[in-house]
Amino acid sequence: MGKTFKHQNELPSLPIPELNETKSKLLEWVKPIVSPEQFQETSKVVEAFFKENGEAEKLQNKLVEWDNQVEGSWLKPFWDNMYLSHRGPVSTEINFNVLLDNKEYKDRYTVAELAGKAAYLTTELYHLIIDEEVDPETIKGTPLDMSQYKNFFKSVRIPRLEKDDYKVGAFDKKNNHVVVLHKKNVYKVNVTDNEGNQYSSKAIAAAIKTMLSSQDSEGENIGIFTTAERDKAASIYEQLTASKVNDENLQIIADSIVVISIDEESADSKETVKNLLVNGNNRYYDKGIEIVINKHGEVGFNIEHTGIDGTTSFAVFNYVNDGLNKDSSEVDHATAHPLVQKLAWEISEEMKDTLAHLQKENEESIKDFYLDLRIFDDFGSDQIKKLKISPDAFFHMALQLAQYRTFGAMRSTYEPVAVRFFKDGRTECARSSSTEKWNMIKAFEDGEDKETLYALMQEAGAAHSSRLKECQKAHGVERHMYGLQQMYALYGEELGLKEMPSIFTDKGYQTLRYDFISTSGMANKNIKYCSFGPVVKDGYGMFYVILNNKITINMSSKTKDAENATKLTDNIVAALKELRAVAESSLS
Repeated sequence: MGKTFKHQNELPSLPIPELNETKSKLLEWVKPIVSPEQFQETSKVVEAFFKENGEAEKLQNKLVEWDNQVEGSWLKPFWDNMYLSHRGPVSTEINFNVLLDNKEYKDRYTVAELAGKAAYLTTELYHLIIDEEVDPETIKGTPLDMSQYKNFFKSVRIPRLEKDDYKVGAFDKKNNHVVVLHKKNVYKVNVTDNEGNQYSSKAIAAAIKTMLSSQDSEGENIGIFTTAERDKAASIYEQLTASKVNDENLQIIADSIVVISIDEESADSKETVKNLLVNGNNRYYDKGIEIVINKHGEVGFNIEHTGIDGTTSFAVFNYVNDGLNKDSSEVDHATAHPLVQKLAWEISEEMKDTLAHLQKENEESIKDFYLDLRIFDDFGSDQIKKLKISPDAFFHMALQLAQYRTFGAMRSTYEPVAVRFFKDGRTECARSSSTEKWNMIKAFEDGEDKETLYALMQEAGAAHSSRLKECQKAHGVERHMYGLQQMYALYGEELGLKEMPSIFTDKGYQTLRYDFISTSGMANKNIKYCSFGPVVKDGYGMFYVILNNKITINMSSKTKDAENATKLTDNIVAALKELRAVAESSLS
């Protein structure tokens, strides 16, 4: 056995928290985001649910039984089902995107050369994973789950009615290819020969250059169907695959290591990020990893979230970025030149009309989304650490202060926490809206002295960090409650529960789970911007990157909420400065 997956069988199983632990945390997390009257009502519902020999105990016993029967994580089947049953567009409601910072290789490559390098590097990483030569990830010597590495390449989401499929091609080095999208056409480009030898990036780039300079007319933009709601996408997919030619073409896309999209529309980095999020031209949003290359020499990634999480995907981002930064020599073991095949489609007039209609819908959808991308360079994690507060906690304190000043209330804020210490571990949810932050906000708004404010900042920061650590150990609230709810869905009748327990419809619990602000944080110097869409119709999606000397804030919303999105970002910037001033004054 190689080294990449050597710890997999040693990883502990995802734990199931004790009921009393979840009960107390549930009340603690709900309290700051509901009225006192609602909290009293929710407390009664919680007490009834968790009473001895009550609903929670029955569901917990069944969950423990489920855990004993399932190989790996008890949550994984529900997790996959949650993603694959989602019926909204994956482009704006599931996927996430990053744009790499190309300052180290700006102007070094042509678009064709970038595409060749990206194809070569992802294939090289794929081979290293097959050979198990990638170093396993660890945190302070503790191994992390590496199962998502098997989903990086040759993965695809396939639209089906009610629930999609998720497929990953078998590990194989022979006759591999990438798919390149250009002028709304689809091209298959070989990256290995029939012996499994890689073509050099120069050879791949030469083939792609010829393809890009061809006089091909604009194609049908088949991938536009991946911007549709999933049942509509499933219907289109079924119609397409009725043709053997189309079925084989879609399988070529599924079997590709990655899809590479050539973006000739975006005027700058910010437009590239918005187009990564929502533009359906030359895209295939169902692909596990799609690489987008713009005419300015920038490289972005669109990630379909079912099998891959944000921090895990760093492995791909960093490998490609590092490869682009260095002039490493490549040995071309392949004897022939890579082949390029333009895929021909059998498209009826009715299907052409359907695709054209989706194209118009997508153009309207682009207008419906707003992004505010900021780089705050007054200070970063180096300065925050001197204030004796965790950088992530500091940022979320600023966010909550900003949220209150923008909307006049603290509402539920989602923050994912990786639980990769466990086999098949994905994420737990830490709500960064807390009583400690609420106390801090009230003190700021009441004009308390700086010593009091700083003491409350430290309390809020410590509570934030403590919650993250608990969630990292898989002792949060929401995944456990979700598991209990799934036990009711599967076995409620068997357990004598004729109606859904009222906790799951309680207004306080629903308020907790309403992701008014959905956040995701990174600390990766290779990333310039990142984005994902708002999770709820009136909400905000926020990607943030905290580096040593700067903080990138990427806010998304529907266009109708653009004014508030800008105001929220402005208030975050102001709060970061204000919190720093208070802390420095108290420490001086």
